[in-house]
Amino acid sequence: MQSKKLKVLLVANSSWYIYNFRLQLLRDLRKNNFLVEVVSPYDEFTHLIMENGFKVHLWGLDRKSVNPISELVSFFRLFKIYKKTEPDIVHHFTIKACIYGSLGAKLNSTDIILNAITGLGHLFISENILKRIILFFLSPIYRFVFTSKGSRVIFQNEDDKESLINLGITNRNVACTIAGSGVDTKFFKPDSNATKSFHQPLRLLFPARLIKEKGINELLEACKLLWSQSISMELYIAGDLDKGNPSTLTIREKKVIQNNSRIHLLGHVSNMYELYNSIDIVILPSWREGTSKVLLEAASLEKPIITTDTSGCRNIIKHGVSGLLVNLKDARSIERAVLLYLHNPSFAFGLGVNARKEVVTKFNLEKINDLTIKEYYSLCRDKINKLP
Repeated sequence: MQSKKLKVLLVANSSWYIYNFRLQLLRDLRKNNFLVEVVSPYDEFTHLIMENGFKVHLWGLDRKSVNPISELVSFFRLFKIYKKTEPDIVHHFTIKACIYGSLGAKLNSTDIILNAITGLGHLFISENILKRIILFFLSPIYRFVFTSKGSRVIFQNEDDKESLINLGITNRNVACTIAGSGVDTKFFKPDSNATKSFHQPLRLLFPARLIKEKGINELLEACKLLWSQSISMELYIAGDLDKGNPSTLTIREKKVIQNNSRIHLLGHVSNMYELYNSIDIVILPSWREGTSKVLLEAASLEKPIITTDTSGCRNIIKHGVSGLLVNLKDARSIERAVLLYLHNPSFAFGLGVNARKEVVTKFNLEKINDLTIKEYYSLCRDKINKLP
């Protein structure tokens, strides 16, 4: 009987991410006889991870910083955690965790490294000249980290994988695709007694943080266009400012939203299942995603969905089959999609039914976590065989 367990550290730039996207993976790894711990900065979700029985090592990190001294301090803080905990396996989520964690793991002789690319991030999708210059100088570091022998780079969609392969930042020997963090399709199950009709006024839901890359400004402009046509409609926003993100809306912009009586700014919502079931249409006009969890949840509940024809969204939603895809950064395109659903509710609900079928087949949580754990075993088979 195996007496020793391999120690795994799951590392991210927020406890919020681990709790909301990877809690079941923590549980499944524990069931598979791994000793699982978390490394993340402290936030309001840290204690929730701990209440589920997982130790959390606090990592001092400024998510939005590009200051070299501050970043060097963040790296050494993570390095010290690795030196103290001596993990057998490290699994990094979000770009800073991947870069700093991989370098720290190598310096501590941890040779089993999984880097999960949850999205390409600001440096890869921004058109800002300064960020493009920073990316140019950081590319050799990315290349070193994402081509290491014995590591695995896990992408959430094929577009992101091919982008980094074409840039020479990673290669096909270490890269693989696992479609996001999955969704519990048994929990996010549609109510069989729900009526197939829209509320009056129509209820739209934007389930995302108030950052520009999620398409919030385009959605607000589309709502203005619809309201100008006397469309009876309300917008619900399940999200808030993200102070650690350089693209977050300002406090003043948030106040403008709050002052609109037809917009309901809900902040963080703990019971998304209940919220989804109270609205008519889910809209996420994001500029780019890894694989959007909120779209998976909404699709699993058969909600009519409007999202962008971009990476991380179109791999979930097929235009005219399981939802509607709109043009990137295009308020008019969003407006037309809402009107199409509004005037054709049977069509809208039919797409929702198709969306759930797709999610159950390709994105259910059990399947996604099984694929992830198989990557663990493929990388650490020799270590497992040497355990007493």
